[in-house]
Amino acid sequence: MGLTKRKDGWYVEFSVLDDGRVLTLARGTPGAKLKRWKTGAMNKTVAKEQEAMIKTDLMKGAIKSDHSRDLFTFKELSNFYLSHPTVQKQKTLKWKRVTIEKQFFPHFGIHSIGCITASMIESFRAKRLKDKGYQKTTLKPATMNRQLALLKHMFSLAVREGWLDRNPVSLVKLQRENNARDRILDPEEFAKLQQHSAPHIQAMNVCAYQTGMRLGEILHLTWERVDFKTGFIQLRAEDTKTDEARIIPLTPELTGLLKNLYKVRYLQEHHVFLVKGRSVSSIQTAFNAACRRANIQNFRFHDFRHTAVTNMRRAGIDHLTIMRITGHKTMEVFKRYNSFHHEDLRDAASRFNTYLTLGHSATLTDSPKSLINKVCARSSIG
Repeated sequence: MGLTKRKDGWYVEFSVLDDGRVLTLARGTPGAKLKRWKTGAMNKTVAKEQEAMIKTDLMKGAIKSDHSRDLFTFKELSNFYLSHPTVQKQKTLKWKRVTIEKQFFPHFGIHSIGCITASMIESFRAKRLKDKGYQKTTLKPATMNRQLALLKHMFSLAVREGWLDRNPVSLVKLQRENNARDRILDPEEFAKLQQHSAPHIQAMNVCAYQTGMRLGEILHLTWERVDFKTGFIQLRAEDTKTDEARIIPLTPELTGLLKNLYKVRYLQEHHVFLVKGRSVSSIQTAFNAACRRANIQNFRFHDFRHTAVTNMRRAGIDHLTIMRITGHKTMEVFKRYNSFHHEDLRDAASRFNTYLTLGHSATLTDSPKSLINKVCARSSIG
């Protein structure tokens, strides 16, 4: 025991006890084994400093056993993860808990985390994609990818805590997602939907149609976030999916609607959109029923977001301003919500053709009416 000089440097040895979790200093103790460390130093003085540091760590129980990873089961990792302060604050905590308990436990629960491999995770994914849930529908690749992202986050925490050397989920390739939608609601369809919607759904429809707010943001909207004086809905970071504050301008129609709701609000209830004086947790059943009555097919409430973005773009609002209003953080995500239909492309071609015809006296941002006036003016000059 002590320092030993070899060709590649100085080594230090201590007699230790290994309880499977940590190593502790144990000179002359039955069951103790000799453990050697390479100091990485060629100088004896530096090696002695390393020796003192290792001895201190052994006395504190700060050096983990080589076998510690085999003692942590996936269930123990799950409990540690769900109780972690950063996870506890997340809005997705409930979803994470349900996913871990219902999906992960049956497949990984009894295994030690050190034994879980990329092949086991791929086997889990294959089974999940093959099985059908209670709705008799197969799992979509996007949903599976979200579950794998959760699993990866859990193992990342294990790596950070020193329980694992490598995250096995990082070796698993995510599936290609093809869940982009291009469904928007034209004004005629929106009017028809409003005719067949319950009053509380009508108000939410207008809010989503004219602002592009997410359903969760609408359901949890409170009166303190509505500023009639400035004409904005002012969402705070805790109100949004992206954890970033956002300012949303009110249209005249939405302003009038909200003022009417404010007049008949319940003083004990701070939420804006209510049903029988109570806040609403879900509108899926009522919204789907309204779509059926209006004979509107393949439209989800979230598609109002597509619709709002497309209408703002058609109104001539620049992309960056739209992204500030709707809360899209990247251009890539924004593009998925910006739908182009044949009419948009024909209008673009018409504008470009007029630009080529008139030369630089026209701009591609001119309105159709101004372009017509320029064409007429050019004809009269000729």
